[in-house]
Amino acid sequence: MYTIKQVEVFIKETFTENKGLKLLALVITLGLFFSVRAQEKVQRWVDVEVEMGYPPKEAGVVVTNKPIKTVRVAIRGRRSMVNNIKNEPSHLVRMDLSQRKRPGMSTFFFEPEMFKFDGVEVVDVKPEAVSIRIEKLETRRLPVKIKTVGRLKDGTRFEKSPEVFPDMVKATGPASVIRSVTSLYTEEVGIDGLAEGPYTEEVPLVPIEGLEYSQDKFKVSFKIIPRIGQRLLTGLSLKNNFSDEMQVKLSPREVAVTLSGPQLSLDRMDLSVISPLAVISDDQLAKPGKYRVPIKIDGLPEDIEVKTIVPSFAELEILN
Repeated sequence: MYTIKQVEVFIKETFTENKGLKLLALVITLGLFFSVRAQEKVQRWVDVEVEMGYPPKEAGVVVTNKPIKTVRVAIRGRRSMVNNIKNEPSHLVRMDLSQRKRPGMSTFFFEPEMFKFDGVEVVDVKPEAVSIRIEKLETRRLPVKIKTVGRLKDGTRFEKSPEVFPDMVKATGPASVIRSVTSLYTEEVGIDGLAEGPYTEEVPLVPIEGLEYSQDKFKVSFKIIPRIGQRLLTGLSLKNNFSDEMQVKLSPREVAVTLSGPQLSLDRMDLSVISPLAVISDDQLAKPGKYRVPIKIDGLPEDIEVKTIVPSFAELEILN
């Protein structure tokens, strides 16, 4: 049985004698450990970006399913090689469809030899295959329509329907898409609160996925004018242009008038200044008799015109 003194001597000799040899042995041991560990084979997953190679345009076909962006690849090899690959910023594999020129469904397989990893083995790919849909390209002439947003100011209107030039365009795309489209629309043209006057602007079409157009911009033009309305005024007292001292008989006493003009002007018109007037010439005023004279309307704004006066003539008898 060891005494406490003997144990103390043993511990001291273990940690203090032959320090250099012991340190060298530790370094060699660690070196062997990491060397063996580096040569050890491991398996890891790596994300690989997919570069698409499509059929050429002259083939007259197009791939219509959405492209796959990445695949996951399981690689196996020495730990050091695998770690080096995983630490690289990006990896790329090409999905070459350039020789697939017949419409229909097919399958593309990711083969291990497609992945360029040095010193490791590709043991799995997810997904290992992708379905491909290829359609024939078709071209059609389609009408272009204008899409407006907003509301014109009260009392205004379009002089005529807004026009777009050109009003037809060639569109090219997959058969399934182009056959389902009957017309194309411009992006929204704002008309909210626009003042009267002509307007012209260039706008693109609302894109439809898969379609290409023979023209990028379309000219939209329109003109905003006052909204023309009519207003019927009844019971207007008939007046005349002669002296109150004259003795006359005037018929009718009231008339009805239909007015036409900008709707806002009609709505805001001051009715107190509008009066029907029986117009008598100076020659007629000079001698008694019966006369049939036209009725005119005084006090109208410049932009208002008379459509009808009922009756349009007055019967007038001058007594003295």
